[in-house]
Amino acid sequence: EKAWVHVVKTPTYDESGRCSGVQGIFWDVTQQKRTEMALAHERDLLRTLLDSIPDRIYFKDSDSRFLMISRALAKDFGLNDPEDAVGKTDADFFSVEHAKLALDDEREILNTGKAIIGKTEKETWTDGGVGWVLTTKMPMRNPEGKIIGTFGVSKDITPLKEAEGQLAHARDAALESAKVKAEFLANTSHEIRTPMNAIIGMTGLLLDTSLNEQQRDFLTTIRDSADALLEIINDILDFSKIEAKKLEIEQVPFDLRESVESTIDLLAERAQSKGLSLACLIYEDVWTRVIGDPGRLRQILMNLVGNAIKFTEQGEVIVKVHPVSESTSRVDLLLEIVDTGIGIPEEAQAKLFQPFTQADGSLTRRYGGTGLGLTISKQLTEMMGGEISLESKLGQGSTFRIGLPFQKDTSGETMTPQDELLTGLNVLIVDDNETNRQILNHQLRSRRVRTTEADSANTAMTLLQRQASTETPFQVVVLDCQMPDVDGLSLAKSIKDDLLFADVKIILLTSMGQPIDSEVWKRSGIDSCLVKPVKQSRLLETIVRVLTGSEGRGVLPEAGPVEAKSLRILVAEDNSVNQKVILLQLKKLGYAADAVANGLEAVEGVRKIPYDVILMDCHMPEMNGYEATRAIRQMSGRTQLTRIIAVTANADPEERRKCLDAGMDDYLIKPINMEKLGNALGGIASDVGAAKGVAAASDTDAIVEGLKTFEDAAVIGELIDLFMSDAPEKIEQANQAIDAGDANETREAIHSLKGSARNLHAEALAKACETLERSAKKGNLSSAAADLKRIDEELQKVVSVLEAEKANLGL
Repeated sequence: EKAWVHVVKTPTYDESGRCSGVQGIFWDVTQQKRTEMALAHERDLLRTLLDSIPDRIYFKDSDSRFLMISRALAKDFGLNDPEDAVGKTDADFFSVEHAKLALDDEREILNTGKAIIGKTEKETWTDGGVGWVLTTKMPMRNPEGKIIGTFGVSKDITPLKEAEGQLAHARDAALESAKVKAEFLANTSHEIRTPMNAIIGMTGLLLDTSLNEQQRDFLTTIRDSADALLEIINDILDFSKIEAKKLEIEQVPFDLRESVESTIDLLAERAQSKGLSLACLIYEDVWTRVIGDPGRLRQILMNLVGNAIKFTEQGEVIVKVHPVSESTSRVDLLLEIVDTGIGIPEEAQAKLFQPFTQADGSLTRRYGGTGLGLTISKQLTEMMGGEISLESKLGQGSTFRIGLPFQKDTSGETMTPQDELLTGLNVLIVDDNETNRQILNHQLRSRRVRTTEADSANTAMTLLQRQASTETPFQVVVLDCQMPDVDGLSLAKSIKDDLLFADVKIILLTSMGQPIDSEVWKRSGIDSCLVKPVKQSRLLETIVRVLTGSEGRGVLPEAGPVEAKSLRILVAEDNSVNQKVILLQLKKLGYAADAVANGLEAVEGVRKIPYDVILMDCHMPEMNGYEATRAIRQMSGRTQLTRIIAVTANADPEERRKCLDAGMDDYLIKPINMEKLGNALGGIASDVGAAKGVAAASDTDAIVEGLKTFEDAAVIGELIDLFMSDAPEKIEQANQAIDAGDANETREAIHSLKGSARNLHAEALAKACETLERSAKKGNLSSAAADLKRIDEELQKVVSVLEAEKANLGL
């Protein structure tokens, strides 16, 4: 082991003064030497650090004068040697403003001892140059811990800040581009919807007229193509809104069961046309009164169920709603869409939710579609706080799962007379299909109805007989029409032939596309007939009706009493084609209206006539719809009660807010949906005590198709002649009975005409007859004259169809 000593040697002398030897003193300085070497090593390390690192390092005294700096900082200062900076300050190199800020920071450190860590600073040099650094400054202490200065490290981040600036600029440009794109799509949508309104509206009106088969085929193709184009427009617009973060999710109370079942109802005909079974199973323990966005939920289901139907050639599509978890304020639900379709290969599933993508590119040609439906469904699901997943096997079908959270609507419901009647009711369900039995079970049990299942006619009869001897016999039998061995009609007849079951009510379920004439099922002892898939509300209403003998709700609104005033409607629309379409649609709904071409004329019209409703286009010359609405709302008197409904081709949610902010009461998007327009006007008519419009529904298709079933032209001609000679006689018979105040005779005449109309599938005429028949049955003939006039108007429409059909057949 090495050691270090300090040696002092001196000569020694004898008495004679001659040098006689050497003497020395040795001091051990090993520790001192080691300390010196360590300090030298540290000094070398520090100098290596200061000379090599690209970051700026500096040490300052208590007056913020530089004691030592790194070579990188010296280079930035324009110095050849770092030693040249000793004794100088920031003011020698930076602008006055920057030097002052740095001095303030260092004084704060000297006073408080608190370091500054990772501060982003903008540097301004004396030559005007600008840079950015990430700075850390620390207090410098002596061995006793006293602060004697500061030291710090600054990292040049100017390239990073420039890149950030470029990214921010690119982001702003992208956001602006997205905004411009969204506005462009919204404007394009608006411009496309305006002529689309005319195409779809006029086509729909034309299809309700007498046409030959080729004309009807051409028009149907036009209407279907227009509907498909409108669907594409809506998909692209929705996708654009989601991208631009402009699509909002509503939070409103709604009945989830009603929303889901109504959506399935809309798709039932599409499924039936392909021979598919479409069913909806909502489990009885699902909390259905929730707060959320029913419109977006319906959109998700329309996309997914529509896709399931599109890609399924045979079998079934089932929508299931399960409860996942539940608390006092929230419920988490799982919606499953299960199909027996073509399935999706595993390698294609990962990209399925990407925009403009289908599992197989060739499918777009075969099945159509934009490829946006699943993307929009996924994004909407996530915006609603949920998630969507897929399980699929090629050739075996697919299952889409949507998990969604909802807040509970706990406003509560009082027990209604319907609930009291249903609670404890004993119902027998007869169907060979297990899924159908499950659906009916859950629909009824959720309303406290007791249910028992039977999978065949023999089992049903056994259960009926066994239960009849107890204190709780079956009160209602819900049975399927299409069953093997013994069908529903035959089973119903067997039940009614047994006196033991004389009081049992029977409801028959039949598939869409396989209708049964009412006279046929009534002869079998059946009390009512429903078409599958059956909504819970419709099933419960039917059970209540057959048990109480009360009439069900009509499909179309009934005509008001003779004394009721007409609803005064003004249409403000500058496009002459759209104006004509709206007027014809109103006429079809049973309303007359005045029309003006701009906002100024609308304001003048309201000053002269107290209109109940204004259908206001938003974009018009001279004065637009918003300005006209504000002007009308500023008037005094009765105009404050006028309902103003926006009619616009702009489907953007901001447009809705803009309309409501201007003072409008409602909002309809072109192409105008006849049902929505009819509901809006019907509600206003009820509010103001006006007569609701009577929809002039044409039964041309049904009548013509019904006549074709007789095949023999001579038989068809004889049937037409018989009806055309008999119907006027019934009208005259009813007219005389009304004049004589004979309600019973009126009812008999109209009942006979109703039967003839139903045989011809003239449903609008039959409905008109039902209104008068119902009143006459109650002995009330106060509105009979008006009702009979409407019947005669409907009869003339039927006569026109029959005469045209005779001409087509050459009779």
